[in-house]
Amino acid sequence: MIEVARTEQVAAPPEVVLAALIDPAFYASLTAVGAVAAPELLSLTTADTTAHLEVRYGFTGELSGPARAAIDPAKLTWVIATDLDRSARTGTFSVVPDHYGELLECSGNYALHEVATGTEERFSAQLTVHFPIFGRQVERSIADAFGRHVAAEAAALTAYCEQR
Repeated sequence: MIEVARTEQVAAPPEVVLAALIDPAFYASLTAVGAVAAPELLSLTTADTTAHLEVRYGFTGELSGPARAAIDPAKLTWVIATDLDRSARTGTFSVVPDHYGELLECSGNYALHEVATGTEERFSAQLTVHFPIFGRQVERSIADAFGRHVAAEAAALTAYCEQR
């Protein structure tokens, strides 16, 4: 298991960021980041101050020879299921692989904090890859990709919120 923690800045107040996170147009505005395809918003339900989102992502990069022997890159898709508490400005999420579910466990949480420059997002996640021999290496690669994804999403949130 590897712990992943990130802090990112979004140049918008928390209420504006929260509104963007439950706006289908925000997800439609996102593009691919590195080896991860643009997301697809599968579902969004809101009730009072809570929301539940399911967003699908897919891997578009190249796998090494040993990994390709065991994994079909076309089947590397996953859904991030998020429960958001807008009043507390917090969320929990889990990563649910569409295929190879026995190989990956990932869940975490995040909190939005108001700061002078807008919003500070604090993420933490626990990631475990069950893959013989290469598990730790794959965990590190996924953790790095997670960090790039969180940074790109923060930048996209800033851009999206500025347009609103």
